[in-house]
Amino acid sequence: MSDSEEKIGPEANLHFSCVGEDLNNEEKVVEFFTDSRKVSRFLSKTDPNAVLGSVLGQRFYDYRRRWDLAKTFRQIHPFPLHVDYELKSVCNLRCPMCLMSRRPQGDRPADPASPQLSINLVKKLIEEGVEAGQASMGFGGLWEPLLAPQLPDLVAFGRQKGLIEAMFNTNGLLLSKDVSKALIEAGLTRIMISLDAATESTYRLVRPGSDFKEVKQNILQLLALRKQAHLKLPLVRLSFCLTSLNESELSAFISQWEGKVDFFSLQYYGRYQPDSPGLFPAGGSVPPPSGRCAQPFKRLLVRHDGQVLPCCDLSALELTMGNVHDKSLRQIWEGKSLKDLRESLLGDEKGYWPACRQCQSKYER
Repeated sequence: MSDSEEKIGPEANLHFSCVGEDLNNEEKVVEFFTDSRKVSRFLSKTDPNAVLGSVLGQRFYDYRRRWDLAKTFRQIHPFPLHVDYELKSVCNLRCPMCLMSRRPQGDRPADPASPQLSINLVKKLIEEGVEAGQASMGFGGLWEPLLAPQLPDLVAFGRQKGLIEAMFNTNGLLLSKDVSKALIEAGLTRIMISLDAATESTYRLVRPGSDFKEVKQNILQLLALRKQAHLKLPLVRLSFCLTSLNESELSAFISQWEGKVDFFSLQYYGRYQPDSPGLFPAGGSVPPPSGRCAQPFKRLLVRHDGQVLPCCDLSALELTMGNVHDKSLRQIWEGKSLKDLRESLLGDEKGYWPACRQCQSKYER
């Protein structure tokens, strides 16, 4: 079957594995996907892609078909299917499992001297991407996207230009009622909220400076606003980064939010610095690192200073493929650096770039 003939549609089935003990209990939260590096597990009672497809139509299924071809190394597309934009490198929190915690407290709100992607440049990049076949955008990187007041406008701009999906990760503290309404109206398709705890005492350890009750209320408020609008989107994902600080609360966390949010992400802690091994969870197992990373075959990250990374993992910040102030995204995507990196990832383990080895090693005890 040719690439153009292969279709994924509503009839497509996923192979589920139950997280609970009762494999015949359809009410259990089940694992529906594990990322290519085996460091994230995605859990849900239903298939989120089926929900997205029911709303977004055949274009979504065609996009996910292309995504699957890329992540299994069967096709290199002429342009990244997904691009993340990091408008600033700032955050309002300093969570111990995040690289941002290594920064001084003083730069929390924003550093005026720090480079920032201009809104006009981001819009230009979006237009370039849509014309070249980009299907999805996110606002990722080393920052808190809700610190950018223009975020709903950029989501709306991308969706209106033809992007199928728009999404971002957030700590949820700034997800006010007005912001939630604006994001829903803009056409956001997914929002991933990092909560990481079932109790306030543990939350204070993993999300210092945040407010557990306020974030929970923000999540419930977003869900209520979506329901009031009679919409299925944006899908709401809650994330739990498994560390020694919160590992005892995973089951309670899922139980608290089962039936409320659309799906969960269980992420394994990966240290960014060699002096932070204490956060590794004692219980459970950290999966073996996998060098078969498909990210450079399907996505790019544009950082606040214009530097372009071939993946969304910031353990390899020096892995720069080019700069959008000098080249177009297409030129970077087709450039020698990315071609060499892909060839390395397709080869044997000895060929992996040092930055890729570093990314793998952060999950090793």
